[in-house]
Amino acid sequence: MQKIAIFWDERFENNNFRNLEIGKVMNPFLELAKINGFENTISSDLLELREDRNEFLIISFLTLSPFNMIRYCKMLWQYRKNKKYFILYEPKVVALFNYSKILHVFFDKVYTWKDDLVDNKKYFKFIHHNTLIDTGILPNISFSQKKFLTLINGNRVAFWKTELYSQREKFIRFAEKTGSEFDLYGRWWDRPNTKQKIYGFVPYPSYRWSVNDKIGTLAKYKYNICFENMSDTPGYITEKIWDSFKAKSVPIYWGASNITDYVPKNCFIDYRDFWDFQILEKFLSNLTEREYNTYIQNIESFMQTQEAKKWFDHYWATDFLENLWK
Repeated sequence: MQKIAIFWDERFENNNFRNLEIGKVMNPFLELAKINGFENTISSDLLELREDRNEFLIISFLTLSPFNMIRYCKMLWQYRKNKKYFILYEPKVVALFNYSKILHVFFDKVYTWKDDLVDNKKYFKFIHHNTLIDTGILPNISFSQKKFLTLINGNRVAFWKTELYSQREKFIRFAEKTGSEFDLYGRWWDRPNTKQKIYGFVPYPSYRWSVNDKIGTLAKYKYNICFENMSDTPGYITEKIWDSFKAKSVPIYWGASNITDYVPKNCFIDYRDFWDFQILEKFLSNLTEREYNTYIQNIESFMQTQEAKKWFDHYWATDFLENLWK
């Protein structure tokens, strides 16, 4: 295997993957390091690699910021003879600066989830890595024992046309107003976001707490609101729907415009079929136990397929490495 230097973000600067594994630090590229060999893979600040700069294939996982341009220019010049790859990991609503094509010219390949950008020349398909947990550790909760509905996300705001942060908030307020059996989890719901600091903050009665075990919490609910950070984005499928599948909680999904190219429609409830919270809630309330269990059976069957497995751990890392050397 060829040596790889991976820059993920500043949390991992001057660390190697062995330390990350021992410390159980969440790192979506840990499995890649295992397959490529820990001795061939380091996670570090690129500017600290001077002694090895002729040995490493530099894969740069950067959330580019206009405030760090001097640092990026130094890195690109210092490693001008190395292969440099960039992953468009976040959507525009999170990291708009990443999508400047002027920046992309400095990289040999750009990997992206954005299907309409992929040309297999400069831009290549990248799917969000997920960890395939041992679902046997989850409690076996029956339909009658499960709570009705939940949402697990952070309280965030974005000023972008297709952002879905505001839609999550609208649903929360709807559920609280109608008295639905609904629980809200995640970070920062007990404090105002940037927009709420300006227009005023009203507490969320449905808010419970931030969760350490997202899968275990989801498993206690029949359904969960599974809205991506953005809508109408072909190929943008993150861990949200996969976490639902692992927990055997049926997701109400809104995000990737072509979600059914990757996930069978009978595995989730497509919010676009309703476009109305009240109609959606009525539909969920009227689903029988038999109809609900059909969704769960479809999810279980799909998770055993190769199409599903390619999004997880070993399969994802193996495929990524194989394509990296081409």
